[in-house]
Amino acid sequence: MALFGRSKKEGRALFGRRKDDEPKKPVRHELVDIPIESMIELSDITTYEETGDTSHVFKLVTRKKYEADSLRRYMYHLQDVEEEVILGVDHIAGTKEEYEVSRWIIDDECELGDPLPDHITLYFPDPENENEDVAIEYTRQDVVPAVLTLTDAEGEEKFDVELHEYVSGDEEFMSIELRGDWLTFYTGVLIRRSDIEIYPAMEPASKSK
Repeated sequence: MALFGRSKKEGRALFGRRKDDEPKKPVRHELVDIPIESMIELSDITTYEETGDTSHVFKLVTRKKYEADSLRRYMYHLQDVEEEVILGVDHIAGTKEEYEVSRWIIDDECELGDPLPDHITLYFPDPENENEDVAIEYTRQDVVPAVLTLTDAEGEEKFDVELHEYVSGDEEFMSIELRGDWLTFYTGVLIRRSDIEIYPAMEPASKSK
């Protein structure tokens, strides 16, 4: 005697779809497309040196996603009452779902004047001598045309941009976003995945038609 709606032989429902046949929603990587207004806790060395705390919590206010043939990058702009930092997430080319993470600041924003050179020297305060600066020279490694999707609490917009990728001899990085005639200079370093704790905000439920 068979159970109602089931074949004794096959042990599955006679009506409707098999569970295995139902389309599966792709699992989103925890570092990808973090919702706006999520809270992100950083505990990297730079955060510790700047705040004096072992960790510090920021709110995600703007998400930038860059897409190109050889690039998939997220730049999460995080804010607290006093400062803004950027958490970078780059897909590692040639892997399925492996990423490296980085911590950035906006070093400058300005209009484009002369074409960007192959070598750029930036000056930073010397932590050991407040009257001196430390010079760091960055060398351009690549220029990448990309599509930028910018998302904030108001919605999202898309732009065509050009990324100029630089690196210093000490493995510090600079990425210059050129959008129209406007330049944004990001400088940053790699950090560890263990330096990040993410508390995702609830995403609004999609409206059914």
